[in-house]
Amino acid sequence: MKTLQIRLPQELREEADSVLGAIGLDMPTAVRLFLTKIVQTRSIPFALEAGPVEVMSVDDETQTRMDAVATAWSARKRAK
Repeated sequence: MKTLQIRLPQELREEADSVLGAIGLDMPTAVRLFLTKIVQTRSIPFALEAGPVEVMSVDDETQTRMDAVATAWSARKRAK
């Protein structure tokens, strides 16, 4: 057996304890269930989504510079 320690904001811990208690679980059991599900499904057991992407326009000079950085970055990754 190994011990897992995590730091949580006090309010999050208290609210999670309250919800888990209402469904008959304690924190260690809930964490074990979560980790077991990750192993069984080989994925996070809920959807992860990024927020909306903000589209911004750039002028030609800025775009040229950004393209140069992207090209240099790709060349660096290929060289490794």
